[in-house]
Amino acid sequence: MAPDQWTFGWTQLLTIAGLLLTALIAALGFRTFGRWKREKLEEKRIDIAFETLAVAYETKFIFQHIRSALAQGYEWADMPKIEGESEDKRNRRGSFYAIFKRIQQNKNFFDKVWQIQPKCMAVFGRQIEDTFMKLHKARRSIEVAAQMLAERVNEPFETTDQSTRELYEQLRRDIWDHGNFEPERDKVGKLLSEFELELEAAAKPIVENTLSRQSRA
Repeated sequence: MAPDQWTFGWTQLLTIAGLLLTALIAALGFRTFGRWKREKLEEKRIDIAFETLAVAYETKFIFQHIRSALAQGYEWADMPKIEGESEDKRNRRGSFYAIFKRIQQNKNFFDKVWQIQPKCMAVFGRQIEDTFMKLHKARRSIEVAAQMLAERVNEPFETTDQSTRELYEQLRRDIWDHGNFEPERDKVGKLLSEFELELEAAAKPIVENTLSRQSRA
């Protein structure tokens, strides 16, 4: 019996069609996966932008608390006692101890800043590290100032030379927020203001663009 002349042709055609279909499914799958991957990356970028903006705005309230000139006795109730120290000197020293307590109370905030810093560098570029250094420098300046003033709490500054008096006056300004912001004198306040504004400039456009797209949807 003669072989069917169409047998080979149909088999070959079905094989080719199967291969083409498989290739098409694979191509569509890769395109779908690629789109999904881009969407996930964009979602991550938006999440980091929102978190960054929240940190920028939270900074103001955190440091207003830390730098408040009003200190209460309960804030240094656990301060280690110094033998022979008068109650008056202890209270004056306590106002500086309170600064360290406030910083410790906001440990979660500072931990959060350290955690988000590398994420921001990945999204906004390595240059954003300079912005974060302003906050770290501001915090460290406050700690150093509080330590130095606490050590000299019982020494009359009026008897020291002009440069020393100016130094310790600057240390007081580094610690306490005096209300009327003077960038040329309040160096810590200037660092914190720049930190907030620079983070806002980096993250806010992404947040606003996202909100705008959602409102049009």
